[in-house]
This record gives sequence, structure tokens and C-alpha cells, in this order.
Amino acid sequence: MENIFVSCGEVSGDIYAGDFVRELLRLKPDVKIWGMLGSEGEKAGGFAKWSYEELKLMGIVEIIPALPRLLRLMKAITREIMNEKPDAVVLIDSPDFHLILAHSLRKSGYSGKIISLIPPTVWAWRAGRVENLKRDFDLCLPLFSFEHKFLVEHGARSMWKAHPLVHDLENVKISDEFAERFVGKKIIALMPGSRRYDINYHLDILLGTAELLRAKDYTPVFSVAQGLTKELADELRERVSSSGYDLWEGGGRELMLGALAVAGVSGTVAVEAMLLGRYMVVIYNMKRITYLILKHLVKTKKISIPNMLTGKTIYPELLCADANPERITRELYAYLDDDDRRREIDGALKEARTSMGNVNAAKFWARCVINL
Repeated sequence: MENIFVSCGEVSGDIYAGDFVRELLRLKPDVKIWGMLGSEGEKAGGFAKWSYEELKLMGIVEIIPALPRLLRLMKAITREIMNEKPDAVVLIDSPDFHLILAHSLRKSGYSGKIISLIPPTVWAWRAGRVENLKRDFDLCLPLFSFEHKFLVEHGARSMWKAHPLVHDLENVKISDEFAERFVGKKIIALMPGSRRYDINYHLDILLGTAELLRAKDYTPVFSVAQGLTKELADELRERVSSSGYDLWEGGGRELMLGALAVAGVSGTVAVEAMLLGRYMVVIYNMKRITYLILKHLVKTKKISIPNMLTGKTIYPELLCADANPERITRELYAYLDDDDRRREIDGALKEARTSMGNVNAAKFWARCVINL
């Protein structure tokens, strides 16, 4: 195998791409890896023909105006892959784009292997997409054991050993800089997300939350996600700093580890918080029409993976109007001020962590692709 195309479309996908590319090059140093990547994929040794910024979109309504541009992008990628004829195509997350891309490749005559790394959440909604996975993909590499089980039961080829964050978070620790800066402070980590959508819909809510927390002698600290564009990061810094709150740019994982609890936008951060043993209030705000559409389509009643893993609401999930500063702080205090509740939730978090596997998932992915 000498040529592999890799594509991702958001910050978390870029992190997984970086881990995968790094392990792949350790096993096959001479392989050419190229595609649609972000900074992590490039640092690991991949060549970004396109930037993953092309796909950083959220929300059903918000995607519609971008459709013509996305269709042009898909045609360009399909054309380039057919010219290059890579041995394998690895498509990471972003299913609304990547499922169509895979089918476009098959229709165009691509006969190499296509792998879905982090396949669509068919167990939660739009289960019919399993047929796309069976038709166009040679292998699925999901994040969770329950996903793997669902895929196999529905006829898709799947392999699973562990979630990559288990290995990634093993060595997270508090730096001297963090310890010195926040010594003696009761930190609450506020995670406003990594996309324009996240910032637009959640920053004001978290700024209001910070105000209430500070009145109770807590120290709210905002994370500046590493995947933010310079423009968005500058905007976040200006708005948070002008309101008199602390920012931490040393990594969201370290911030969460150093905090008593977390509040932030639903996503991978909830899994990270769980693996770090930190309680989190999960929020997600969206346009009313988007909420109504999703409420009709989604089969699962929970949006946070830690809650799905345990079958319990260990992380409060506050959606739309419920995602307000008063409700967020109420849920935080319910955990922080009640010793019995805190012990119960911490025990449930430990239980959830044990279901995440214990091997290097990225190395496992690389070996699967090479063997395939």
C-alpha cells in the first residue's frame, strides 16, 4: 500500500486524523497520505490538498446555503481521487458529506478500499444509512462498542477495540503554569466549542453562567479550543476578556482536569470530561426549526455519550431554552454542594470509563487499514 486518501471535516475529526496518520506512518513510513485535513493531520505527516475548514458546518438549516459549494468540492475531490487512484480512501466522521462522496467514488468506478473511520450514528437516527455503509464501504471503524455491535447486527463490516481518547488522555496532567496561575481557586471550566456555530449560539449563555458563578466565589475559566480559526479565537478572546473572565489556551483537557466541574457544548468534550472523571453540564442551543426536525428524527432520548454508555443521566442535558445560565448553575451546584450526589455521579463516571476499551485505538485503526 503506497497511497492513501484521508478526509475529515471538523476539529475532532482532525484530531483523529492526526492520530491515525501518525500511527500509519510508523507502520508504513513510505506511504503517501493526502486529502482534506486540518493542522493535526498535517503535523502528523499528511498533505492537505483541501482544508477541513471546508466542512465546518452545523445545523440542518445552516447547511442549505452552502450546498452548491459543497457539491463543487465533492466533484473536485472525486475527480482527484479517480486521477490519483489511491489504494484506500479513509473518510472520518462528517457523514452527510462523506457518505455521498463514497457513493460518488463507487459510481465513478473507484475499486479501492473505502473505510468509514467514525461512521454515522445510525444507532441514533437515520438507520437507513446502514445500507450506504454496506454498499460502498469495505470496513467501519466506530468509536464505541455499542456502535460496533449495532453495525455488525445490521450486516455492515465493523471492527472495534477501544476509543482513541482512552490512550490520548492517559498522560494529561496539570502544568506548573496552570497550577501557579489558578492556585487556591475553585475553577469551573466553560467550553464554548470550536465552530462558528458553537460560539454564535452558546457564548452569550456561558458568559451569563460565568457571571453567576463568580458571584458564588467560583472562578469561571473559558477554554480557547485549539481548532478555532484565528478570527474566531480572537473574537472569543476579546469578548471573554472584556467581560473580565479568565481564558485558558493550554488545552481544554488540562483545564477540565484542573476544574471542579465543566459546562459546555455537547460533543467530544463530554467524552473527554468523562475520561478525566469530571462532571459536566451539557448544553446545546439551536434554531427552533432545527430542533423540531431533529426531535422528530432522532431515536435516542440522550445526546451525551456518557449518558448513553450508562443508561443514566449523569450529565444533565440542557437543550434550547433550557440552556440558560440559571439552569446551568443550578445543575452545577446540585453536584458541587451535595456530597452523596457527587459520590454517586463519580461512581457512574468510573463505570462508563471502563466500557471504553484499553488499547491504542489509532494503532489498531492503522493495522486494520493495512491488513484490509
